[in-house]
Amino acid sequence: MELFTLCPTPRPERSEEDEFASVIDIPSNTQGYGLPDEKAKEITDIEKKRVEELMQQFTKGFDPGSFAKEVMDGLPLLPDNLFPGSYAHLSIILLENCAKMQGIQANLENWLRERYKRWAITYPDNTSITDETFFGAEFEMLRKLLAPLRAEDVTHVYWMNSRYPHIVKVCQQLEASVKVIEEFKQDILQAIKSKDEHKTIYNPLPVSQARAAMMSMRDIRLRACRASLSWDGFSESDIELTVFHQYYKNHLARSDPAKARATGWLPPSSPKIPRASAEEAEPGDLAHWPSEDSNNVSLNLMLKTALWLSVARGLAAVHLFCDIARHFTIHEPSARADDSYISYLQHLTQIRISVDGVRSRRSTPFPYRDEALSRCNPDYFGDVWRSNQSLTADLVENVSFYKGPDENFKLSEAPPPRCSFRKEMRTLEQTVAIKGSLAGTSFPTGVRPRQVPGSDLKDGIEAPQPTRLPATVPALTRAIERTTLADAHERRVSKQATSKHSKQA
Repeated sequence: MELFTLCPTPRPERSEEDEFASVIDIPSNTQGYGLPDEKAKEITDIEKKRVEELMQQFTKGFDPGSFAKEVMDGLPLLPDNLFPGSYAHLSIILLENCAKMQGIQANLENWLRERYKRWAITYPDNTSITDETFFGAEFEMLRKLLAPLRAEDVTHVYWMNSRYPHIVKVCQQLEASVKVIEEFKQDILQAIKSKDEHKTIYNPLPVSQARAAMMSMRDIRLRACRASLSWDGFSESDIELTVFHQYYKNHLARSDPAKARATGWLPPSSPKIPRASAEEAEPGDLAHWPSEDSNNVSLNLMLKTALWLSVARGLAAVHLFCDIARHFTIHEPSARADDSYISYLQHLTQIRISVDGVRSRRSTPFPYRDEALSRCNPDYFGDVWRSNQSLTADLVENVSFYKGPDENFKLSEAPPPRCSFRKEMRTLEQTVAIKGSLAGTSFPTGVRPRQVPGSDLKDGIEAPQPTRLPATVPALTRAIERTTLADAHERRVSKQATSKHSKQA
């Protein structure tokens, strides 16, 4: 499929006979053609019921619609016994307003200075700087995703149960989010039982293909989180990258909003806010902590934040939040912590975040009206779009990127290269026809000339055929000649030096 192109073709001349022959009578009785539509409707109804069942799992003992008020009531209780790296510290970074968050961060820096009487100065290398950049970008994204809970974002929240045009994908993401939260709860329970002062924000993988793949997945996860901020973030067909589709979509949204909303190109006029399916969470429910610390304010706030992200933003958002939360702990740092852990805590207290740089992505990778950009390697944007579509499967197989690479994790082989018609034409335009061969029309020494079957040896020698070589061949030839001359000069100098040395001996 050609992306971002709209090439009108001239309309052929038509005679009266052609016009008469092109008229086709369509029967008004369409009873025999309703089966595919009925089957599709039946499948859609089943998926909708499945989504309702999954939403009930998330809302047992949890009300997403009133969670913002619960956050405002719980935040004043967090500064009690607050220390760097705690779960309460995480909630303050993500849920407090900017002014209060910065003030608390400054107080926690002073807490570290008074407790350890020293600063742990580190000099990260280029690879570690990349990890720090990703860590800061992930915090920035989470604050943007959670902005409605701080009453700082006036944009709508597109709840998962309202994304009816992509009901199959919604089902997959909700099922995967259940697995992510269950694994997260087990990890937190294990972290409560054991104290770990070897946490770090740096990826232990060395510079390798595995590390590059992991960083790429983290980047795709960030882009998927950004896409959840807009209604168009769940696109599933590459036809949405074409100019005609975007033109018609925008035209219909302006001229007939009701039809565009029925098609799924506009969000519902009234948001379908999910409500609690049960007042109290029972053992085994997602909103229930199976531990003695079930009344801990910071733990409850952290778990319900994960539940809210699951139903409000989707799989990528809750996957990111759970990975970030694994960097924090419930245990106060020991008085004799080593320099690496002090440096880690210091990094957490120096986080200052502004969400102004986070924007919801466009419906296309770049403005589809810009002809210059549309001709600039569209295959790349298609590959990026296809990578985003396969994110759900990758996040299900790896419920966490923080816990280290899975032993069963294997990089998939690269797909065969795709060469579009536009790329082939561009390659042909950049090639030239060169008569003969690089060595002239004579045959190389010791090589038999090619013969045409059925002809004598003298007359059957096939003439040199014109070749189509890149325009850079003359430059390559000159480079080879220069290299050959340089090698010959070095051999001549070496021979003279050897001869002179033998004479002296």
